Amino acid sequence: MAGAGEAYAQQQNQPQPQQPVLLDSLVQDTTRLPLTSEQLHQYEQNIRSSADLEIDGLIVDNTITKAGRDFYEVFQRQWEAPPMARNFTIEIEELPSRGNITVVSLSVNEDKLFEQPLQPRYDIIEEVATYMLGVVYEYLVNDQLNKQLEAEGKKEREVF
Repeated sequence: MAGAGEAYAQQQNQPQPQQPVLLDSLVQDTTRLPLTSEQLHQYEQNIRSSADLEIDGLIVDNTITKAGRDFYEVFQRQWEAPPMARNFTIEIEELPSRGNITVVSLSVNEDKLFEQPLQPRYDIIEEVATYMLGVVYEYLVNDQLNKQLEAEGKKEREVF
């Protein structure tokens, strides 16, 4: 037993390795603060460009029934935005109706383009969704054209 006690006493007398002291992350970051004017300018440009980012081409699904969900899925699967279209949101909303029929409403940037009763037959749903793809595409192209004309200071193109 005396041997075990001596070994324990020797372990207690040995110097313990020192743990590295962790510095506060704020203190570490402030030590690297002096930046050149070019680095500061680049940093400001990165911040500005990230602030310009927006979600483009968001399609929102506010459907309730299977027929509404099928309409959304067909529309979303076939949708391809015009190349120059920016900052738009397409909302597909379903309103309750009597019987087996549902009312589907489609709006772009809060402008209602379409509201129609929809039968729960898949072939009709596909046909209506395909038609609405063309309507929304044309709306976005015309909207982009109007924005370009307004930016150039010209009169807005009239739609008949």
